[in-house]
Amino acid sequence: MEKFLKGYCLVANYALSDPNFAQTVVFIIDHNVGGAFGLVVNRPTKWKLGEMLPDLPDSILEKEVYQGGPVQPETLFILHNDPLVSDPGEEVIPGVFLGARPNLLDELAEAESNFHVYHGYSGWAPKQLESEMAAKAWVPVKATEKIIFHPKPEKVWREALEYRGGLYEYFARNVKDPFMN
Repeated sequence: MEKFLKGYCLVANYALSDPNFAQTVVFIIDHNVGGAFGLVVNRPTKWKLGEMLPDLPDSILEKEVYQGGPVQPETLFILHNDPLVSDPGEEVIPGVFLGARPNLLDELAEAESNFHVYHGYSGWAPKQLESEMAAKAWVPVKATEKIIFHPKPEKVWREALEYRGGLYEYFARNVKDPFMN
C-alpha cells in the first residue's frame, strides 16, 4: 500500500457510520503530509446543473450534480476525461482530469465529453486519513476511469469492492452487506 493515497478510491467500510460517507466511494485527488482532498463519486443529488448554472449550453442543463463531500458545498469541481480541451486541469490518474475554471463546462459540452460536476469536497486534516485507514474505515482501491464515471452511481460501492478482488470481490458478489459475515 502506498504511503499517500492520491489516485486511489476509498470504499467506505460498513462500520463507517458518518451519514456523509456511508457506502460512499471517495476519489482521492491529493494526499500528502498536509492532509487529503477527494470527491465522493457515487452520490448524485436531486439538483441539475442548469439549476446551479443556468447560462450553460442546453445540452448539459439536465446533467445531475454530485455531492463531492460536506466541505465547502458552495464550491464546484469538475472531473472529466477530455485532454483536448484548452487547459484540461490536473490529470489525477491517466484519463481523469480535475478542472474548475468557469468556461470548462462550455468546452466539455461542445466536445460531448464525459464529465461529472461536484459541489463540495471531502477533506482530511494532517494524519486524519491515516488514522481512519488504521481503524479500517476505508478499503483502498486503485482508481479507474470506469469507477469515477460509472453510469450507475448506485452500483459503484459494490463494484469497487469487486474490483479490489479477493475476499472483497467474493463478499461483494455473494453477500447482501459485503462486510457482515
